[in-house]
Amino acid sequence: MNKKIKFGVIGGGSIFTPELIDLISDEIDIFQDVEFVFMDICKPRMDVTCGLGERILERKRISIPIIYTDRYEKAIEGADFILLQFRVGGEDARIDDELLGKRYKIPFVETVSVCGIATFLRTYYELEKIAEIIKRTAPEAWVLNFANPAGIVAEALSELGVQNVIGVCNASTRLFQFLKKKLAYENDDDCFMTWRGLNHLTVVDSILLNGKEVLPDFIDSLEDFESDRVPFEKELIRQLGFLPNQYFQYYYRRQAMIDKLQAQEKVRSEVVKGINHELLSEYEGIDYVPDELKQRGGSGYSKTVVSAIRSLITGDNRIHYLVTCNKGSIPELPYSAYVECPCNVSKNSVRPISCGHLPEVSVPMISTMKCFERLLIQSAMKRSRQILYQSMMVHPLIGDHGLAMSLVDSIINHNSDYLPKEF
Repeated sequence: MNKKIKFGVIGGGSIFTPELIDLISDEIDIFQDVEFVFMDICKPRMDVTCGLGERILERKRISIPIIYTDRYEKAIEGADFILLQFRVGGEDARIDDELLGKRYKIPFVETVSVCGIATFLRTYYELEKIAEIIKRTAPEAWVLNFANPAGIVAEALSELGVQNVIGVCNASTRLFQFLKKKLAYENDDDCFMTWRGLNHLTVVDSILLNGKEVLPDFIDSLEDFESDRVPFEKELIRQLGFLPNQYFQYYYRRQAMIDKLQAQEKVRSEVVKGINHELLSEYEGIDYVPDELKQRGGSGYSKTVVSAIRSLITGDNRIHYLVTCNKGSIPELPYSAYVECPCNVSKNSVRPISCGHLPEVSVPMISTMKCFERLLIQSAMKRSRQILYQSMMVHPLIGDHGLAMSLVDSIINHNSDYLPKEF
């Protein structure tokens, strides 16, 4: 008799929960006996998102128990897979972060500069609680984190003693969708790219299609700002000689991004809040995942998660692009650091694949940002304003004494409800 597979999901009210339920139910022949335990502190919202999930299962005539809770322990205890998709502070805290970025006239987005710092600090003190429960009640579970900033959160959980942690991001999945159209291929496994670096800061200096190098031709075929996956002038990419992650635009096109962000009537998070409100209203009357979900930047996350879990269960040895412990796969970064790279995923195993040295021009940026990430984690662990200030002085979008001192105060004051008093 097969063991029941328990999925404990922290953040059941996520707008992506119905997509997750839908995709796992599509794999029921592989997963077989499954149980969901969804945890959220906002039960009305979770009732809407999981309610749609229940109707999707009814339409498919698939029986999967769904349990609701507002306690971490109930979701985590005995779980085989623990999925973190929560947002501490909700949508309003995210809006507040972006408005701080706008006030200080620095590049910002959900994981960049002030937004990434504030989001991590709010999240970290919940991670301390979650990590202790995992170590006590589900030490062998695989923890798949999508909570932003995904790479820093994954590394923090590892630092807190959680054993099987991987970070999951949809950016590589979304880029593959663009490559499929651009390069005209069908099978996902026909294409391999040297996507590596940090979460939201990866570089690609080789794309192999059926074993043939196609990156130079791909770069030559690009138009300026052709896709939200490649939001750059073609000349920028040609001069670099590699394909940068879309988040590099906040560093490599800094002034243009500042001008764009300052000119916006609404910050991105305000737009997202409106999209979420409309989606939640739509969720109440349907029994399928609507196409409108694709408007959200996190669309495709569930596909990435479920695909990785399938490999962990079946041992199919497929390649996935995940956040995991470096273990020497990127020689320029610390051995124990968390990086994003291609991984061979087999039964209960994730092994990073080495793709050689990073392009030389990318090394200073990626190494500096890893130093920033590790200082930020230490500042949270030690409740230290001084180390938080030091992390900002390392950050290439801050790096100014007056700005860093002011940001430390602003971030802590704006998030005092989520931070320990001694911070």
